[in-house]
Amino acid sequence: MRIANGVLKIVFVVILFFFLLLPVSLEPYQWKIRLEIGLSNLNYQFREYVEKFVTECSKEGISVWIYSTYRSKAVQKALYAQGREPLEVVNLLRQEAKLEPIDERKNRYVVTKLRVSAHNYGLAADFVPVVDGKPQWYNDELWLRCGCIALNIGMEWGGLWKGLVDKPHIQMKNWRKVATFNHLDRLVIE
Repeated sequence: MRIANGVLKIVFVVILFFFLLLPVSLEPYQWKIRLEIGLSNLNYQFREYVEKFVTECSKEGISVWIYSTYRSKAVQKALYAQGREPLEVVNLLRQEAKLEPIDERKNRYVVTKLRVSAHNYGLAADFVPVVDGKPQWYNDELWLRCGCIALNIGMEWGGLWKGLVDKPHIQMKNWRKVATFNHLDRLVIE
């Protein structure tokens, strides 16, 4: 009788273990997109690229935060002035754009080469790879892996630019052509 009880316990545990694991093994893993900001201000065509980018990075074990998408003309003007204009002018433009003021040290650096950017049309996004909840600004391996993912999806990556390299920047290829057909004032944004 003792052997039968022991065997029954083992069989019960095996069956219980099997049924507990069965649902997990049969369900495909659902990749979830976790973003720090919404993507609703992106052009609807480019938003699909960004969602795929986040998903593909996740599949490769890389978390990314999307931290900048659409930029108003006022914000772009303030960013373009940075590193080119005196601090007082830059901070006045930043105030008009509802941005925080910067100090003289930050005003030494040019942050954009363009007066009009893909960001102004919702055709660009800035991201950063994240490990344990901390942005990895100086992890070249992660930047390269993310950049390759963006390129494989069909986007442009600022990490390959000559001159002002912009690793956090991804944008739609040929964005100027897309922007001429899709002005934000005519887009339906969710």
